[in-house]
Amino acid sequence: MWLAACGAAVAQTGDEDSAVQAVYASIENSIHREYDAVLGVVSRKESESPTGRFEKMRDVVRTMYYNKAAVFSNCAAEAEQYRAPGAPRVPASQNLLLNTCLEEKLGELNKFSNMLGYATTFFPDRIERCGEASRLHDREKLLPPYGFLQIAEPKLYDFARYTTCLMKSEATSPAAR
Repeated sequence: MWLAACGAAVAQTGDEDSAVQAVYASIENSIHREYDAVLGVVSRKESESPTGRFEKMRDVVRTMYYNKAAVFSNCAAEAEQYRAPGAPRVPASQNLLLNTCLEEKLGELNKFSNMLGYATTFFPDRIERCGEASRLHDREKLLPPYGFLQIAEPKLYDFARYTTCLMKSEATSPAAR
């Protein structure tokens, strides 16, 4: 289903950005359902915590789902780009290019998620700097966040770059360079 929208966009426009946007639009309901389910679990676990902590966690979940939707859309458009003209579409579950891309990109997102708590504890000064250095500003313009996410400042990231930056110490003195 998701790849069909992407394929139609590529066929109609020949434009990868349009294909990415078409896939992104087509998966909104699926992302919304998954987001609501995860947010429900988070809210139950955080119901006894101070309000500020829940809000912070909800912001992280929003950003992750925004990024997840963008990753899927980009991978689907990339996979469709390599499909030979006239070749039948392969179901998403059997599309090697799509699944390889998703495995890599979602793996990077998961690695980042696992690393974030560690980095927040030991390298809090790196979070903002590395985040800004890893943003995908062109993709943020192309893929505005879904309305249900209610993100004040949408941010899409290159998670491989973000994680690498978090774990890399910055030279602080001329002698260290």
